[in-house]
Amino acid sequence: MSIAADTGAVEIHVEDDGPGISEEALPRLFHKYERIEDSTAGRVEGMGLGLVIVKEIVEAHGGTVGVRSAPGSGSTFWLRLPRSPAQMEI
Repeated sequence: MSIAADTGAVEIHVEDDGPGISEEALPRLFHKYERIEDSTAGRVEGMGLGLVIVKEIVEAHGGTVGVRSAPGSGSTFWLRLPRSPAQMEI
């Protein structure tokens, strides 16, 4: 995990070294009830709501969220939130 800040925003990156996500599946990750099949274990877990909830909370605070991934190279999920005027004075 890494955290970076500039004068206008804070950005958080969470990385893993898992199997990665195909380019075709990436757009579906933030859709309600979408679950991407775990090809290495042959099963699908969860309800498909976790990333949707994260995206809605981040966007409600004026931020953005996304992911970079490729099969065989892990994934990096990130979110960027604007800093409040009070935080910018610190």
